[in-house]
Amino acid sequence: MTQSRFFQISLLLPFMIWGLCLGIFSFAYKEGAVFILNNLYNAYRVFVPYLVFAAVLWKFAYHKPYQWFVLMASVIPVVWGIFFVLFYLLSTLVTSGTPEKGYVLLIMAFWAMVIAYLVECIPLLLLVILKHDFKSDEVNADGKIDAYLSESRPGA
Repeated sequence: MTQSRFFQISLLLPFMIWGLCLGIFSFAYKEGAVFILNNLYNAYRVFVPYLVFAAVLWKFAYHKPYQWFVLMASVIPVVWGIFFVLFYLLSTLVTSGTPEKGYVLLIMAFWAMVIAYLVECIPLLLLVILKHDFKSDEVNADGKIDAYLSESRPGA
């Protein structure tokens, strides 16, 4: 697995954590399918913007070097917090016709960034620890990518 592919797959981590927590909570409190479906429906405010955000990051992460991922680990949560608040503001404008108060939006941006930093720490630590176990996406002078050449021709 290449470093960029690991970064792309790690974008699915928030979905996995949320699904696991929802499953554990509904099992522990003996909630039924109505509770799960209600939470699945109410999560659109977070996961629809995250899907858009993750799709853009997935595309940007394609064949980037290791240093790019470390730099982006410090910037992405801030961008996510701003993107989430703008999407939520648009959602409340469409549904209720009035925007949220400014302090509510700032609190939401803060917590979106804090949670993004916490969730991002896990894949970043794995990437730093296992940096040499992943193949790099280094581009040669002729424009070919080392990781894919080595995967397609084992002797090369």
